[in-house]
Amino acid sequence: MIRAAIYVRVSTTRQADNDLSIPDQIAQCKAYCERKGWDVAEVFCEPGASAMDDDRPFFQEMIYKAKGPDRPFTFVVVHSLSRFSRDAMHSELYVRQLAKVGVQLVSITQDVGNDASGEFIRKVLNVFDEHSSRENAKHVHRAMCENTRQGFWNGSAPPYGYKIEIAERRGNKDKKVLVLHEDESRIVIQMFEMTGGSAGRSLGVKAIATFLNERGFRRRGRLFSTGGIYDILTSSTYYGQHYFNKTDSRQRIVRPPSQWIGLKVPALISEETFNIVQGMLHARNPKLIAPRVVNGPTFLAGLARCGYCQAAMIQNTGKGGLYRYYCCSRKLKQGPLACRGMRMPMDKLDTLVVSEVTRRVLQPQRLEDLLKAYVETATSREDQNKERLGKLRHSRKDAETGLTRLLELVEKGVMDAQDASLRERLIGLKVRRDELAKDITELTKRMGASEPALTQEKIAKAGALLADRLYSGPIEMRQAYARLILNEVQVTEDEIRISGSKSALAKTASDDAINASPGV
Repeated sequence: MIRAAIYVRVSTTRQADNDLSIPDQIAQCKAYCERKGWDVAEVFCEPGASAMDDDRPFFQEMIYKAKGPDRPFTFVVVHSLSRFSRDAMHSELYVRQLAKVGVQLVSITQDVGNDASGEFIRKVLNVFDEHSSRENAKHVHRAMCENTRQGFWNGSAPPYGYKIEIAERRGNKDKKVLVLHEDESRIVIQMFEMTGGSAGRSLGVKAIATFLNERGFRRRGRLFSTGGIYDILTSSTYYGQHYFNKTDSRQRIVRPPSQWIGLKVPALISEETFNIVQGMLHARNPKLIAPRVVNGPTFLAGLARCGYCQAAMIQNTGKGGLYRYYCCSRKLKQGPLACRGMRMPMDKLDTLVVSEVTRRVLQPQRLEDLLKAYVETATSREDQNKERLGKLRHSRKDAETGLTRLLELVEKGVMDAQDASLRERLIGLKVRRDELAKDITELTKRMGASEPALTQEKIAKAGALLADRLYSGPIEMRQAYARLILNEVQVTEDEIRISGSKSALAKTASDDAINASPGV
């Protein structure tokens, strides 16, 4: 008996769930096979797949079986040619593959025959189907863009931290908006806090994923992944600005920002917090700083350098890991002829650096002497403050202008929106803009209150807190505070030379929130 396979399809899962199209297609195809005297070998049902895409699981399974050595069927029966494919090129490609193994495509509503004329008509119908599909997609996309402009959600799965709520009904259409999901939004906020350091320490995406998974948290039934957390931490949606039409779903490319359509949604964090987190992620980029420096247990990682060749001093172990040392990386890799740098016990160097920084820098009197240029009243520095305020405002305007120019280059197609260097520059400008805005606010406040930028109380408090943070706490935080006030630690047999930034100390000590820990 001649055997046939039936292939049926609808475009969306909603049609599959709520429509009668699939059962009707199957019934009509079976009746056609019965009239022809063909036995139905198998029914391949594709619930919710676009005919413009050939990467359909049941469609590919059918093609695979048709070309198998046992040749399970001779005909592929569809309700119409558009069910098989709406892409003229794909349709012709698979029709020819089937023909090579003796399998014929049959449409029960478009009997075009199997001769040269029928082949020509089939190709014409495929072109019309493709054109019709593209026209429908164009109008649907236009309607979705307008729906976004009116402030409504388009019906796709909501971002993690949000849920969909019906705002109103127009005719037979429900107009939906995003609202906060109580449980998920708390987890999202916690992610930003852990990354930004406001939760006591700054963690990377892998550490956050591990933290959440170990405590039983799940992302809608699945484990958290580093990629998923990175997508959340870099999405503008969470400070209230979602964008529709950012990417071309078919070509998988980012559209220029001029085509993006903004949608205001409830914010989970502030834009300033978002920009701080982008700066943190950028600083942790393994292409810029080795992960061992950011995440390793070495206190002076990235700071300790050989005083002879300026190479980094890295961890080296002895007696099976019982002892740990700082050693010149060049000497380790190239041998003693490359550098005469020394090897120094890690605990000894860490203790020496912290104790000397505490004694020579962070003692109140010494710190006040170092920062005496900053300890002046607002009255005596009024003219300087006005000049500085003007420079800060000018710098902030330059940063905003730089952001605008970069976005204009993307819109004109001069720069690719996916360019990594573009993203780095945007992050840097946004963080710079926010820092300048904060400095302007603080300086304006001090000028209005006629208070000194630094006081003895603030200096003493900052010195004590910094000393405490260098001595105790999680190693990641100790490293961060060391990098805040130290630039480099050079080690030779004769001396240890420690260099740092006075401006970093002054900025830390001038923080109004002197009862809190100085920020990193």
